[in-house]
Amino acid sequence: MNLIKIGRLFSCIIVCSFIIACTDKPPHTPTYLQDTLKSGSLGPKLAIIPTGTGVVGGEELIPFKNHSPQHKVISMQEFAMGIAEVTFKEYDAFCRSTFIDCPDDNGWGRDDQPVINVSWLDAMAYTEWLSEQTNQVYRLPSEAEWEYAARSGTSTNYWWGDEYIQGIDHCDRDLGNCPKGTELSEPGPAGRFKANPFGLFDVTSNLLEWVLDCYSSNHRGATNTMEARLEGECGEKVFKGSSWLSAQPYVHIFLRGGLESNDKGRDVGFRVLREIKPSQSSTPTD
Repeated sequence: MNLIKIGRLFSCIIVCSFIIACTDKPPHTPTYLQDTLKSGSLGPKLAIIPTGTGVVGGEELIPFKNHSPQHKVISMQEFAMGIAEVTFKEYDAFCRSTFIDCPDDNGWGRDDQPVINVSWLDAMAYTEWLSEQTNQVYRLPSEAEWEYAARSGTSTNYWWGDEYIQGIDHCDRDLGNCPKGTELSEPGPAGRFKANPFGLFDVTSNLLEWVLDCYSSNHRGATNTMEARLEGECGEKVFKGSSWLSAQPYVHIFLRGGLESNDKGRDVGFRVLREIKPSQSSTPTD
């Protein structure tokens, strides 16, 4: 009798282990693509963001209360997103091509530095130019797309968990113990911190990032789609995340704010999204 019970228990353990193994998702391996511009140079490097479910928003964080209530979102179609914020090198190519003045770099350098002092309108103009250059659809991400990609499809406060950890994607100098090269006295090139599992850098550091949405005072009425919220007068546009100026208590993926579409700042930039249609095949790169 005991042998029979032991045998049944052993069989149950094997079956349960098989079910768990089959339902656990394997770690995501990022894949990338880069489109070629008419000049022959390459556009921004993009990570392909897989379909899945995630969340937007978070608990109330005094003095900010505009990021609640948290709600679930579903990504039904993959898209590609810049692994980093658009750089001065990439943006300056747009300026030269369209004969407009390039933004000031505040003396921090250009080339691989993320572009700053650009408005929402400037960012939109860049994505329109990039679309024309590549014959693809580029735009700013919606707030839902940005947050889903930044969290890597998780429901935690950060892509690695719920608690802030110094030096993973941000380093508050006032706390000390910053890994070498990550002291945030100004924005810097991508790669100083780890990329998230979807392949994106600096989702809670470097710059606040413009997204497509009109600003609203909270997430009430938001749907579970990835569509941008464009209702209302749309006098202000949403920016997401945290920046090199943010102190640790205010370093969160779910943080958001609103600025006029022509406002600019030394801590505001953007990254691009490129649409991938179901019938469209992309050529990933390493």
